[in-house]
Amino acid sequence: MRRWVAAMSMITCAALAGCGADLPRGVDGDLTNNWPPMAPATQFRPSAGACHAELTRTATADDYEPVPCAGAHLAETAAVAEVTEQSQAYATCAEKASTFLGGDWRTGWVVLQPVLPSRAAWSGGARWVRCDVVETSPVDGALVRRRGSMKGAVQPGGRLRMACANPTIEDDSVTEMHPVACGRTHTAEFAGLFATDRAKSSQLSGDELAKGCDAAIAKFAGLPDDDTLPSRIGWLGFPPDDAAWAMGDRAIRCFLWLNGETMTGSYRNAGTAKLKIHYKKR
Repeated sequence: MRRWVAAMSMITCAALAGCGADLPRGVDGDLTNNWPPMAPATQFRPSAGACHAELTRTATADDYEPVPCAGAHLAETAAVAEVTEQSQAYATCAEKASTFLGGDWRTGWVVLQPVLPSRAAWSGGARWVRCDVVETSPVDGALVRRRGSMKGAVQPGGRLRMACANPTIEDDSVTEMHPVACGRTHTAEFAGLFATDRAKSSQLSGDELAKGCDAAIAKFAGLPDDDTLPSRIGWLGFPPDDAAWAMGDRAIRCFLWLNGETMTGSYRNAGTAKLKIHYKKR
């Protein structure tokens, strides 16, 4: 024990100015040697405008490997925002992504994926959400590996904005959607959205789908939302998949459909003169 105390005393004396010991040339006895203080530790935070080879739900500094947007990629970060609770991620990203895309992201052939910090990073104080968007194929719903940015792609007239299409229907189910220019003949046209507060997509009934899409189409086409509406139009409704529903997307995409009759041009504000009563009441 005495040796330990003595050794500590010698170290302390050498470290203090005025101990009387001769110091080597260039040594002033200052242990810090005027070094600047180290910068405080900072949390990892991803960057907006970056593109990524794959789609993910969480991100860390170790697996953060953005790729050039000009090259082939799957996802693009529309924005990075602050959140205080993870439950805020979807609503925050829905707003940010819509601004980036130039229109409500739900009106485009787009998938939205909020990307959160890892559990360990969140526990350590990370409070960001990365808002990634991905192009999806209207034909089969597959994610599209693309080149270039999606910025502005859902604005009116944008390449990924839902508009007119020719659906393939088998046994009352839509198996494919083939977008076409509205000036060409087509059998369906995107009319709008309606939202539901159902906790699960399985709780959404056929009657609720019909009522919601009828109202959306009536507003789009300039029709009275009354008892005559089911005799004027048909509809196709597309709820979000289970993963998107659990994330917070509750919007059903509604298309005007005239039971297979062809249309030419947009039916926006077509009114009763163009959409006459000619179906049996459902």
